[in-house]
Amino acid sequence: MTNPSSAIFKDICLWCLILGCSLSALYFFLICVVSIWTGIEHIYQPGWWVPVLTGASFLTGVLVALLGAVRYLSSNIKQKGALLP
Repeated sequence: MTNPSSAIFKDICLWCLILGCSLSALYFFLICVVSIWTGIEHIYQPGWWVPVLTGASFLTGVLVALLGAVRYLSSNIKQKGALLP
């Protein structure tokens, strides 16, 4: 049986962890956008595609990691009531 106050605490922890992951992803998203923008601004220079490709691939990785972390955290806390198996 679960204490109602511990359930509220678990929900608060869940949302804090999701918020922390989202803020970290937002920071990396900003870095990726700056990289892509730098590549697009220097399109007439040789090698302009390197920052665009790097930013786009890193952005994809950040989004996949964020979605995986959010899915893991929400399903694990809602089903088991704990972060670790």
